Amino acid sequence: MPISKSPKALPSHRPGKSGGKRDENRKRQVAKLGKAGLVLFCERGLEAVSVDDIVRKAKVAKGSFYRYFSDKSELVEALFSPFHSQIQVALDLAQSQTSTLRSPADLTRVYGGLASTIAVLVSNNPEVLQLYLQENRGPDIAARRPILNLSKIIDDAGWQMTLVAQKHGLLRSSYNAKLGSLSSIGSIERLLLAYRRQETDLSAAEMSSAVIEIILDGVR
Repeated sequence: MPISKSPKALPSHRPGKSGGKRDENRKRQVAKLGKAGLVLFCERGLEAVSVDDIVRKAKVAKGSFYRYFSDKSELVEALFSPFHSQIQVALDLAQSQTSTLRSPADLTRVYGGLASTIAVLVSNNPEVLQLYLQENRGPDIAARRPILNLSKIIDDAGWQMTLVAQKHGLLRSSYNAKLGSLSSIGSIERLLLAYRRQETDLSAAEMSSAVIEIILDGVR
């Protein structure tokens, strides 16, 4: 599966020597900008938020933004770096495990591992997750591209895992792997959004496990 370039993490080294006064100031400024941007993006959407809005919310000078980020899309990329990395590791592991499937129990185990990862991501990255769910089906604009790249990775991995499981005789031969994986991912995303909006009483772990069971029941 083609992998996009790794997203940039929040700037970690400039300006100033690590641990020094300038370095500490950098960390504070970057944290302010990241937090302000994330709050505004979740409230208004990516397209409606400008760099001016972000620096005003963060209460920093506009020059501080451009010291660390070239544009809004680079800030979004930085915000998604940890989320992207965790997803990529989980998908790589799941795809590796799928290639050695031998029984329906193996299939359940692989999807269960992904469910656990989803539960952790929901708990540890609630605002980033919300932004992903809000924006991942929107038009391809520069600021949204880091999110769309991640969405494509998830979609492609789901499809490839389903094809491999089908090849091993663990799914119905008549099952449409592409449509099935997309509908499953869509269902998961909708339930996660419901969780973020407090439309369900399920915990993240319970919700993830329920989704996986629905997927497995539908394709066996």
